[in-house]
Amino acid sequence: MSKINIVFEGKELTQSRFNEIEKYVLEYFLSLWNDIRNSIYSLRKNDSKLVKSELCLAFIGADTLSRFREIITTGKEEKSNEDRFREWFDDFVFNQRNEAYSQHIGCDSSTAWKLRNSLLHFYGLPDLKSEHVGFGALDQTLIKKFKTLVSRNHSGKQTRVINPYRLIEAILGGFLTQGEVLSEMIKGVNDQEKEIYAKGIVKCYEIIQNEGTVHVPFEKK
Repeated sequence: MSKINIVFEGKELTQSRFNEIEKYVLEYFLSLWNDIRNSIYSLRKNDSKLVKSELCLAFIGADTLSRFREIITTGKEEKSNEDRFREWFDDFVFNQRNEAYSQHIGCDSSTAWKLRNSLLHFYGLPDLKSEHVGFGALDQTLIKKFKTLVSRNHSGKQTRVINPYRLIEAILGGFLTQGEVLSEMIKGVNDQEKEIYAKGIVKCYEIIQNEGTVHVPFEKK
């Protein structure tokens, strides 16, 4: 990276100090995503009926990484929560580059945002005028039969059946896709982009220092 023109902690940021900060930030977000992924699989192992809790955790991770993505790529925070959330899903989740992506998930970024809001704020499903939304790990034949049944009993209202497990895996895969894009960005040759990236890393570091969490083991003696 070319000379870093960033004042940090009252003095000009050196390359060696920036390297330390960059390593800390990237490792922090990796550990955060590992925590979320391990928590999801732990819930699933102990009680398969807690799929709504699994999705809540996945959406929390998506929220965090979408904020991280905006700061890293722009050096600031200006977009609404919905805009950056949906952009993250369109670019990293519902995208052929994501190996876990499947068109049979039954979801798009608009529905994911509504679902995220309903789950995190009322632990329920969105009440949409245009359609019913539900979860189902069903094959396509059973989904068609289910949709027909619901439509017949609810005056023709359409039904969207989302496969929650495929959605979760696609969200987890979104982190890997984001990592690939971030790696390409770091290797970029554009000095302006490198400066934005450096400022974004420093801003993320400052946020983590103020808002981040650490595990402190405590043994009562």
